[in-house]
Amino acid sequence: MVMMAAGSTFPIVLLVLCVVIYNSCHCNGFSTNTLRLADDHTTIRKRQDRSITQGRNRNYCKSCNRPLPQCLCEHLPEDKIGLETKVLVLQHPVEFRRKTISTVPLLKLVLDQCHVLVGRSFDVELETIINQACNEGRIPLLLFPGPRATVLEDTNAMEQLQAANYKSSDAKREQGPAKYLLIIVDGTWTQAKRMVRNSPALMQKCNPIQFTGTDDLSIYDAIRKQPDTHCLSTLESCVRTLKLLEPENAKTDEASKHLLDSLRSMIFTQLKYEEIHLQKNPDLIRNSLKLKAKKERQKNILSTTNISGIEGHTNAVDNEIERLPNGYRLRPLLESDAEFVDSRWPYRSKKSLVMIRKQIIADNVNATRTGYSSCLGIEHRGKLVGCVMRHTNGSIGILHVDEDHRRRRLGEILLSSATKALQQKNDPTYAFILEGNAASEALFTKMGWEKIYSGKKGTGKRRAKRLWECKGSG
Repeated sequence: MVMMAAGSTFPIVLLVLCVVIYNSCHCNGFSTNTLRLADDHTTIRKRQDRSITQGRNRNYCKSCNRPLPQCLCEHLPEDKIGLETKVLVLQHPVEFRRKTISTVPLLKLVLDQCHVLVGRSFDVELETIINQACNEGRIPLLLFPGPRATVLEDTNAMEQLQAANYKSSDAKREQGPAKYLLIIVDGTWTQAKRMVRNSPALMQKCNPIQFTGTDDLSIYDAIRKQPDTHCLSTLESCVRTLKLLEPENAKTDEASKHLLDSLRSMIFTQLKYEEIHLQKNPDLIRNSLKLKAKKERQKNILSTTNISGIEGHTNAVDNEIERLPNGYRLRPLLESDAEFVDSRWPYRSKKSLVMIRKQIIADNVNATRTGYSSCLGIEHRGKLVGCVMRHTNGSIGILHVDEDHRRRRLGEILLSSATKALQQKNDPTYAFILEGNAASEALFTKMGWEKIYSGKKGTGKRRAKRLWECKGSG
């Protein structure tokens, strides 16, 4: 029993107030669970609105639905590839939010029969999909290692799968090559184990399968560390499994090529922008030892794998990087650099900023396909001090170095790097220089360029633009 001092009314008032609030909520048709659900929906709506607002500030490719600098259309088939095997990916919500580095969206861009469910556990919808697959004569498979899992490399693995006693054995099997429903769990090992445990239909109605370990390094390890050296990403695991399930299907090789090429391009883009981001924001480096280990891991992977031409691009600019003075860094131009480039261009206009921004975006998209950037900048202590661009007509231009940073051969490095990038892509290398621009003519002549035509010079604003071409190696 609680003893209260005489004349104390505060506990009674507090109790009456709680009763009034409780009755008010229930009289209006609300409960505490309803209020909590409403708060959850409000939070979700705010997140959606914020993501939509953020999305409006970026330009997205209409085909692959990725930011333009990360466009993968060059590596995707014209039409999605249909295989005999249907693929179902069960994706953890945390992995779903990793949109820029998740490999699951690439599967949907290439494979025609690919479906994705997002959640932490799956019951009715998953069971419906499995039952429908069984009615179509498909064998449901779960790619999940374990003692009960069938090893696909075994000589009699396919016979074991076809003879397996499924719960859906009453469904009629069609004669001919076996058809499968391949279910893949996308998440960390801890998340995947929990998802399988919370989804009983996976073990009750599916036959677990696995493949043997591989000595090949996962190229995905370059941007996200794998638990062990033999582990693969979701996309790489799917490619290997499909090759084992349909080894004689020519479309399997075609799909595998598109999937791996798009993965390499995605990794190349992430590596490039990660390096730029860390250089511009060194304070974000919290664990230097961890970053050093990651760089070493990336170096080992890049030494054995050509990721979308990244090796060729590195070799093309290595000499230029070595020539840079201390404190300077050569990098591709970003969309945010457009204002700097426009402000340094003597011929800027009301429309030039938009043109420059579009050209930088286009060059970044092209770099993800070829590995070579022709719109370049040099920065000093995180601040851009020089630039060179490739115009929409293909010519090199807007070569500029700020006054305080001249006489350090930065202009030579910019011109040489842009020229080499174009030559590596087998693109024509030419520029237009205004007659009488002695400084530019001297620099281009020194770098092996030649003036093609030297007709009437003109005077004042009527001075002619002369065509120059690079005849040497740049």
